Formats: sequence, C-alpha cells, structure tokens
Amino acid sequence: MSASYSLRRFLSEFLGASSPRPAAEGPRLFPAPEEPVCLLGDLHGRADLLERFLALRRRHFPEHRLISLGDSIDRGEASADALRLLRAESDLGAICLMGNHEEMLIEFLDDPADQGRRWLVHGGLSTLASFDLRGLPSDAGAREKARDALRVQMGSETEAWLRALPPFWRSGNLVAVHAGLDPDRPPEGQDRRNHVWGHRDFTTHSRSDGICVAYGHTVVDHAHMRAGRLALDTGAYATGKLSYALIDPAAPESERVTFAVVPR
Repeated sequence: MSASYSLRRFLSEFLGASSPRPAAEGPRLFPAPEEPVCLLGDLHGRADLLERFLALRRRHFPEHRLISLGDSIDRGEASADALRLLRAESDLGAICLMGNHEEMLIEFLDDPADQGRRWLVHGGLSTLASFDLRGLPSDAGAREKARDALRVQMGSETEAWLRALPPFWRSGNLVAVHAGLDPDRPPEGQDRRNHVWGHRDFTTHSRSDGICVAYGHTVVDHAHMRAGRLALDTGAYATGKLSYALIDPAAPESERVTFAVVPR
C-alpha cells in the first residue's frame, strides 16, 4: 500500500475529507507545487485546534510543508499560544504568512495612539488578554502603555518574527496568500495590500496565467477549490471548524487536493 493511498484513506475514513470538484466557471486548474504542501486556514487564536492539527500532522503527513495562511491571532482566546506554536513550526520549515490581523498588530506596535484603535476593536483585546493584559485602553496614553506592556510580554524575538512574515509563498503554479490577489497581475508584482487585505476582483475574475491561489481571510462554509482558487477559512474561532488542504503533486489531478477538518 502506497503512502499517498494510506494518507487519503485516513483522511476519508476518519476526518470526513473530500476531494474538490472544480467549478464549472473559469479555467480548469489544478495546483502543482514542487513539493507536498499542507495549507492551514485562519486560526484566530484557536491554539487548541492548532495543537490537535499539529498532532495529526506529525503522525500522518509530516512530509507536507506546512503553510499557515495568516490571521493566527485575535478574536479567539489563545493568540499568545498560537504564536508560540507557529514560531516553533517555522523553525522546522513551516511558512507562516502575514494576515491583516498580524498587520494591524504591527501597526499598533508602531503607532498605538493613532493606529491602535482599529486593531483593538477587531479582536486585538483578545490578543492582549492572551498575554495577561486586560482592560480597555480607551485613550492614546493608555494604548501606548498597553503597547509597551505587550512588547515586554511578547518579547523582541516574537515581534521580529511577526514583522518578517512574508505576504505570500509560491511553489510551482501554487501561490499561498492570506486574502487574495489582483487577478490581472503576477503575484510578485502587485501591492502588498492585495496579499494581506484582498482585491475586489479576486473572487470574480479568473486568472489567465495558470496560477492557483490558496487563501484564507474570507469565511466560507466548507473549504473548497473553484476556478483555481482554494478557500480555507472556515471561521475556526467561532465555528470550531479548522480546515486544511493537502496537496500531493505526484498524484493524478483528480486526487491531488484533499480538504479536511481538524476533529474537535
């Protein structure tokens, strides 16, 4: 029995995994990375689900390179633990992408008085609480004090790691990004804001260059692949449903991508 067959059987029987059906609209595209890949949807502070996922990965598909699609923090209750776990995985070769929530956190660190309010109202208070910093920093002075305290709790190494997160990752014809891309421009030649916050045409216009794009950011009911776009964010912080996709470039196209949900 081949390793790839065993993995597909495990996913099908125990995790309720499914192979994607390409959408009727747009080009019929299949990802072909240069190595086996595991794409992980948005965590938003669900370190409990991340721990379960990592245990599954170590046991069943350790050879797949892990690509975390960003937004590991905010909203959920354990952002500090999620960052700790992802940092450890990145030391082992995992790729963690910049999400818009990581970017808002960095803006808070750089300019808490003017930029911090947006992060706090979009989940930042949960991240502060995960670092044992509680209360609502409602004015500029309080936000600066909260920033200083967060820097102490987080540590300079974690802050440097966050600032260095890449906006996208590419292997073969697969591009992983947090939010989306301008479909009319190459991934390497567009505004970083498109990677982190998305582009208005991303889900409505098909690409013409044969690139498949894996993304999070936009919550969907079920992870899926349509017209060369792989959607992975199933709202784990609220639904408890953390989705991931395994891509085996050596498999036939119809069996190349498998979506699964981490058991609760």
